[in-house]
Amino acid sequence: MERKSFERGTVVGGVVRIVISVVAVVVAVIVILNAIRTWDPEEMAGKIFMCVIGGIMVIFAVTFSVYGVQMILNGKKSLEVSRKGHEERGRILDLTITEVTEHNNGAVSRYNVYTLKFEYTDDSGNLCESSEQVSPKIYKKLEELQLVPILVLGERAIFDRKKFEQENFME
Repeated sequence: MERKSFERGTVVGGVVRIVISVVAVVVAVIVILNAIRTWDPEEMAGKIFMCVIGGIMVIFAVTFSVYGVQMILNGKKSLEVSRKGHEERGRILDLTITEVTEHNNGAVSRYNVYTLKFEYTDDSGNLCESSEQVSPKIYKKLEELQLVPILVLGERAIFDRKKFEQENFME
């Protein structure tokens, strides 16, 4: 039996993804309409290329918005778990650091994304795993531990930051 895997999403992140995908669809439609409106047999290859690029943009935008909706649903479920969940302990499966490099207007930005992946038993007794981003300060402390405080509700669980900080950073 394969264990279920969940990610902690955010409602705001999902809405941002959907807005970006709507803008991309609008741009793609404008590109396609311009290609069709100014159709000229002599420039047929260029117009076909514009239509293909516009179609690809639409496909990626729809995919991006589907992930946005998924993030919103995960975010709502995570909020529900944080409000109604009961306390338990989860076993750390993996701690990863991912280096991200962004290029914006000639400037290069590099930063790290710290991810915690933990396993837990849901309310039905099934083994599940979940992952979410953590801060560098929490990541350093997690490297020393095997169990983390979590909140569980149904088959979902989230990392309990409040309890973790109370246990490890309050003196």
